[in-house]
Amino acid sequence: MLQGDSPQDLIQALRSVNRGIPPNSIPPAIPDEIYHVDTQLDPDTQKAFIFWDDIIQAFDNAVQVRHKTRVVPFLRGEDQSFLEPRRIAALPNIVLDVVVDAPVTNNARVTFPQDRQVELQPVPPQDDSTIKAETISQNSTPASSTTSRSSVEVEPNITSSSSTPSTVTSTVRRNPVYGLVEEAIENYTHIDRPLAFPSARGPQEVLDDRAPAVKDLPTNPRSDDDNNSQQRGPQSATANVSVELQFARIIISASEGNKDAQVALGDMYRDGKGVAQDYQAAMDWYFKAAEQGGAAGQQSVGALYNDGFGVPQNYLIAMKWYLKAANQGHASAQHSVGALYLHGRGVPKDYAEAKKWYLKAAEQGDAVAQYSIGVLYDRGHGVPKDYAEAMEWFLKAAQQGHMRSQFNIGVYYEIGQGVSQDYAQAMEWYLKAANQGHTASQYNIGLLYKDGQGVLQDYTKAVEWFSKAADRGHKGAKGELEALKNKGVTVN
Repeated sequence: MLQGDSPQDLIQALRSVNRGIPPNSIPPAIPDEIYHVDTQLDPDTQKAFIFWDDIIQAFDNAVQVRHKTRVVPFLRGEDQSFLEPRRIAALPNIVLDVVVDAPVTNNARVTFPQDRQVELQPVPPQDDSTIKAETISQNSTPASSTTSRSSVEVEPNITSSSSTPSTVTSTVRRNPVYGLVEEAIENYTHIDRPLAFPSARGPQEVLDDRAPAVKDLPTNPRSDDDNNSQQRGPQSATANVSVELQFARIIISASEGNKDAQVALGDMYRDGKGVAQDYQAAMDWYFKAAEQGGAAGQQSVGALYNDGFGVPQNYLIAMKWYLKAANQGHASAQHSVGALYLHGRGVPKDYAEAKKWYLKAAEQGDAVAQYSIGVLYDRGHGVPKDYAEAMEWFLKAAQQGHMRSQFNIGVYYEIGQGVSQDYAQAMEWYLKAANQGHTASQYNIGLLYKDGQGVLQDYTKAVEWFSKAADRGHKGAKGELEALKNKGVTVN
């Protein structure tokens, strides 16, 4: 961009490049291929920008603007929608590449080898030296027992499918307008984050437990046709090349406007799977799907606002997006709406409304919603306290593998709440949850073996299960191991 006597005289240097040619194969610009387009000055930010219409008037079949391997996206307003008319930020003293969709010549072809970068779409410039995204921000109840057991759980306040935030985030924001990858795949950061486990005892009140854990890379994008679309396929067992090709396919599909692929790519950025974790990039891709009316994208936008990941936390905006998806029948969004009513976040607390929305999701077979209704009956929130009814709902969820429901059923059987006391049944249900890594279940199994309840007393097995729980930070399990050690029991 050349500077004249006034801001109105600023112009941006542009040249056309073929979409099918890898960015790293494109030679530097030469004077004969450079065109200039007038820029405009934003009255609020005093930053220069270019109207997209001016670019497509100058370049037939233009599909995106790029600086080296970075795509310059359209600018957005406070509500994350594109500013109209469409525009991109200008870059001073740089020749930007206008990517045109034309047949590849000279036998050039698109490839995704490991030894070079695959681009991924992102980055509106904020200043002259960096390309950044332009965003305007907007229990436990002790049981009466000699040893304190972990009892019925109420889930931690997790209302979305967002992962626990990591301290590692990308310094560059990615935008989904056309999507390509910015770093070499082999250098992507895989971030391990601990699972979120509740403390012992007390039914777990859930907002949404769908994703505190790191998830596998999806083999198939989530579909808005599947209201339980939070489920994900297993990671490919083939070599890294297959993962890279899979990633490339998702990028291409998302770039072509496939809203399921856009949500899948947003999930990857949210969870830091295959790419560096970047909540703003996740928001960009989710928003792209949501703009097309995709319920999964709308739910995911709401989830990021609910958790404050990549955007300021705002329950009112979260509710707005949850409702858009919920009114399309998206079960997870229906549960999330109910959770906000349950806790009075963004709306007045209303147990009746919470139950109404939980039922909508539960009737679609949503295990988390079934579990949450069980908690309402366990606690007497908006309904008469009814342990037998709670047990029915916990069973519906537990039969789908919901581990906290399995744990709660174990507690009911152990203390005889809503059912006849049955230690053997308690052990059976604790084992189901413990085998999924549920810490409180592992601890309670250790207690049953230590006390010989429902099983023969076995200190060795007690130590085994206490150790599993202690390894995950359970303080009660650590105390039991110390007590057994003081009794002369061998503790590794």
